[in-house]
Amino acid sequence: MRAGHRRSRVTFYRPTVGSQNSSGEDVVSNVSLGSAWVAIRAMDGRELERAQQLQAEARFRVEMEHPLADYTLQRKDTITWGSRTLDILDVEDPDQRRRKQVILAKELTE
Repeated sequence: MRAGHRRSRVTFYRPTVGSQNSSGEDVVSNVSLGSAWVAIRAMDGRELERAQQLQAEARFRVEMEHPLADYTLQRKDTITWGSRTLDILDVEDPDQRRRKQVILAKELTE
């Protein structure tokens, strides 16, 4: 991927259980995995009705260079892109050469 296509700076986070509160519930915090320059393209958007409430869902395709040994992205991870938070749906290495990753992500808004 040419550098000119990677115009957006994003940060990847992983929810991690740090401790438990006095009720025995897990206290989850987001740990930063790292940042990268990526190409983000909107795929589609739609409105969903959940629990009798209308929500908008937007899906994105994110392409980036493979971070190699820095971190391995998982489906539970999130992406922060400016003020937006995207949930990772899938992470693929399209040619199995560890050169780039294609991430499918979604954003729910209310």
